[in-house]
Amino acid sequence: MNRSKDGDLAARPEPSAVAAAQKAKPVKLLESDSVEDAAVCVFSAALDHFEANIACFLAGQSVESVHQMRVALRRLRAAMGLFGKALEGERLDAAKARAKRLGATLGAARNWDVFREMLDEGPGAALGDDPSFHALLRDLDGRRAGAYHAARAALEGEETDVFLAEFRKAIAGRDWEPAPGAADEGAAMDFARAALGRLRKRVRRKSKNLAERTPEERHQARIALKKARYGAEFFETLFDADDAADYTATLARMQDGLGAFNDMATAQRLLDEIDGDGGATLRASGFVRGWFAHAAQDAIDHARKSEKRLKKLKPFWK
Repeated sequence: MNRSKDGDLAARPEPSAVAAAQKAKPVKLLESDSVEDAAVCVFSAALDHFEANIACFLAGQSVESVHQMRVALRRLRAAMGLFGKALEGERLDAAKARAKRLGATLGAARNWDVFREMLDEGPGAALGDDPSFHALLRDLDGRRAGAYHAARAALEGEETDVFLAEFRKAIAGRDWEPAPGAADEGAAMDFARAALGRLRKRVRRKSKNLAERTPEERHQARIALKKARYGAEFFETLFDADDAADYTATLARMQDGLGAFNDMATAQRLLDEIDGDGGATLRASGFVRGWFAHAAQDAIDHARKSEKRLKKLKPFWK
C-alpha cells in the first residue's frame, strides 16, 4: 500500500502478474498519524487487497480469490463505517454502496463454494454413490457456475472500474468532510481508543447468553465480532504488538465458531432453492439437513466457550 498523500497509488495488476490469491496485508500506522492519515491507509489497504485478488480471479477463478475479494470488501465497508464517526462525503457514500453491491455478487459465489466444501467434508462421504446425492451435486455445481459467471461479469464490468477509479481519486484528494460533531483533525491513536472501546462494548452486548440466542441474534453477534476484529487489525500497530495479536486471534477463533451457525443456515436456504426444482434431490437433501442439525450442537458448545473467553479478554489499547 502506498501511504503518500499525492494520490500516487499502485496501478491495478494484470491478471497474468498474480499467481495466487492474496490475503490482507498489515496496515502500518504511525503514532503521529491523524485520523485522516489513518483513513487513507486503511481504505487504500482494503482496495489493494481487493484489486490483487481481481487479478487472481480473472487469471484462474480460484475459490480462495473469491473469498479474499469478499473479505477485502467487508474490511472496506467496516472501515468506512468506523471512520464515518469522523469523516463523511458523497464519494464515501457512493463507494460504500458500490462495495455492498459487489460484495453481494461475490457473496453468492462464495456461498455455493462453502456449501460444496461442507458436503465434501461431511455428509458426502456417508452418502457415497447415492443417485440423489449426485443429483444434488450436479444441481449445486450448475448454480455455482452461474454465480461465478455473474461474479466475472461484475468484476469485468464498468461499475467495478468506476468504483476503483472514483474511490482511489477520493482517497488521494481526501475528498470528504468532518462528520457532524467531529474535530477537523485529530490523532489516530485517540480515535482508535474510542472506536475500539465502542466495538468491544457492542460485542459484549451482542454476545450475552450467546448459546441461547436465536440464529439471527447469533448472526448479529458474529457481525459485531467481525467488525471488532477488523478494527483491532486496522489500529494494532499503534499499540503493543503482542497484546493486539492475542486480542485479534481470540476474536478470530470466536468468529470462526459462530461462522458454523451461519454456514448451516445458508446451506438450508440453498437446499430449499435446489429442492424447489423437483424431487430428484430430496432424499439426499433430507439426509444433509439432518447431518447439519446434529453438527449444530458442536457450534452451541463453542458459543458457550466463546462467551467465557470474551469476558476474560482485556483491551490492548488502554
